[in-house]
Amino acid sequence: MWRASGLGLLLVGMIGAGCGKSAPASADSATPAGTTSATFDTNAARREILRADSAFVRALIAKNVDSLMPYYDPDVVSMSEGSKPVKGMGGLRSHYAEAITTNPRDLTFESEGVNFSGDGTMAWDYGTYEGTANDSKGKPVKVTGSFLSVWKRVGGRWVIVAEINNSSQPRP
Repeated sequence: MWRASGLGLLLVGMIGAGCGKSAPASADSATPAGTTSATFDTNAARREILRADSAFVRALIAKNVDSLMPYYDPDVVSMSEGSKPVKGMGGLRSHYAEAITTNPRDLTFESEGVNFSGDGTMAWDYGTYEGTANDSKGKPVKVTGSFLSVWKRVGGRWVIVAEINNSSQPRP
């Protein structure tokens, strides 16, 4: 039986990613550029989150679990269809380590929006994803679905505090 929740968690991590556009490594910093303005710059914050998303996806495609973890808050909650919520970095790291064994590839997604709290300390983005991974017998399986990620501004950078996804495929 194919572990849809593993690929789902893997794919939900692909949030935003600049709608599939690649960016130079220097634009991938999870650390946002500092601002001297006392007002919240929504456009700059949106670009920061999309740059972080882009870098995250490249780390995911490279199957580098350690490179994924800086994008998460230590108390993260991640939920995938068909599995129990994963809480904290240890659980998330283990779940990603298992998920990359499905050999994810051909990953694409589209961010349909990045929104912010009134005070600019929280954000959420949502959209759709598509990809291919191997089932338990090594057969390629196409997966599509939707995601929602919640970001929090911590120590001058955006980190994911909660994420959820669901697959568009019928459950086996």
